[in-house]
Amino acid sequence: MIQDLSPTDLRIRNALRDAINAESPRLTQADLALKLGIKQPSVAELLGGRRGRIPQSLIDLLDALDLELVVQPKTSGAPQK
Repeated sequence: MIQDLSPTDLRIRNALRDAINAESPRLTQADLALKLGIKQPSVAELLGGRRGRIPQSLIDLLDALDLELVVQPKTSGAPQK
């Protein structure tokens, strides 16, 4: 499944996994599922690319405008959910 993802989709999922691994103490998929109000297998599906794909039309639009999505930590003043 992950091999079918666009480069943009892969970069975002890799950034999410990196952020999860950078948490101290390390954030587990179960912890993240609790924060999101979903079950752990759903988190695994999201991170693995079996669920929550970025629509191809959005990727095509970004390409046409020579733009890319960037995932980065929120600034300290950004509202938290």
